[in-house]
Amino acid sequence: MYITPDATFVMPRKISGARKVAKGRRNHFTGQMVLGTADDPCHLDFESHTEYMTCLCLIARMDVVAIENQVPCEWTKPDGNKATHYFDFRVSHDDGTRVAIMVKGSHRTESARLMGELETIAAEVPASFAEDVVLMTEDDLDPIDLHNAVMFHEMRQDEPIIDAAARRVLQTLQGAIRIQDFQHLVGFDGQGFRAIVRLLRCGELETIHHERIGENTLVRRSAN
Repeated sequence: MYITPDATFVMPRKISGARKVAKGRRNHFTGQMVLGTADDPCHLDFESHTEYMTCLCLIARMDVVAIENQVPCEWTKPDGNKATHYFDFRVSHDDGTRVAIMVKGSHRTESARLMGELETIAAEVPASFAEDVVLMTEDDLDPIDLHNAVMFHEMRQDEPIIDAAARRVLQTLQGAIRIQDFQHLVGFDGQGFRAIVRLLRCGELETIHHERIGENTLVRRSAN
């Protein structure tokens, strides 16, 4: 929820979701997450922990510019009858391509019947719907990417004064620096750390090594 300058409220808009997700089911992980910026919040529903983690990793990618969930696509069953498959996500990339994503628990991929059905669905997806189809399980999620994606999401909201201070320091950087030392130059204690994470999230700053972001992480100005 966003509070405007005149003290009115902007509720998060819903991201697509052609199929309603039943939330609050006993012994089943379901929920809703808020994405976007403070002045343009949006939300989507998820019905598994793997979907939740996958979404976090997708929105953390620099090349992903839009995400939809529960997107319907028609396919033909072996008996000739038409059916609708709802892709858990469809992401749009900055080059204009779209990828339809099926999310399943890894244990479900052991089912030959299910895998055969998913392969049939994927083969029938038209280019007008998506250029590629991907099946993802929890095993496909890099633990480092997931850790950093959670951090990016938690610290995504801008803090203009502190972010501006971090960018001023960024312009003076020569070579690599530890986040802890960068934070000392920025000031603002923990808020300074959050501002540095946002610089990483938007690509103005990059890590030297593929690792979980922390105080000792080496970073540098992005070459882009």
